[in-house]
Amino acid sequence: MLEYIIIFLVGILVGGINGMAGGASVISYPVLLATGMSPVSAAISNALGVTPANFFALIAVRDQMRAYFQEYKTLIYISIVGSTIGAFLLLNVPPGVFEKMVPFLLLFASLSFLIKAKPDRGARHGLVEKIGIAGSGLYCGYFGPGQGVMVIAVLARDIRRDPKTLNTAKNLIVGWTSLISNIIYIFSGLAHWGAVIALLIGASIGGTYGGRYAARMPVAVYRGLILTVGFGASAWLFTKYY
Repeated sequence: MLEYIIIFLVGILVGGINGMAGGASVISYPVLLATGMSPVSAAISNALGVTPANFFALIAVRDQMRAYFQEYKTLIYISIVGSTIGAFLLLNVPPGVFEKMVPFLLLFASLSFLIKAKPDRGARHGLVEKIGIAGSGLYCGYFGPGQGVMVIAVLARDIRRDPKTLNTAKNLIVGWTSLISNIIYIFSGLAHWGAVIALLIGASIGGTYGGRYAARMPVAVYRGLILTVGFGASAWLFTKYY
């Protein structure tokens, strides 16, 4: 019972931060691993539990959703295709191989917070953006934590997008991408549903209400929290699997 309470509380934190910036599932993934789940089950349960935060964070701009979807539907579709491929890879790659990859994936997700996007509207901008979003979708389906940060890093290269637009577009792309891969996960039989429900409820609350407090969190504190947990969990996993 205690572990579900902890997962619920972590979900509130993750949902709030994900709604505002993304990447906080780097925190929830090692928490699920610490309960004794296998890396694949933890990845699937984590994805199922945190996805609602992106949609609940869109409530504040729900009257603009049609316009946003029309503008970003191509990138959403591209990301969904990548995510679907990633989800099938996750379910078909031998667990032992995934275990060996997890420390590197989590380290990569943590390092993504150090990405500094340089605005660019060059001739090949559209192609580069589509490739970047396809890559983030593939990563989402196969692992997940940190995808929001990657999407923002890709979208921020368009100098016309302000922070509000970036965050809304990120939540829309990541939300739909995760939703489709989650449908595949549901039928995998590998989800730990008790943890999923605890994380989902917490993330939903965090995504709806926690965002306003996460917005007041100093950037240095937010980045420091993610990097500390991410690097610490990566080190633990390297020790565990190597």
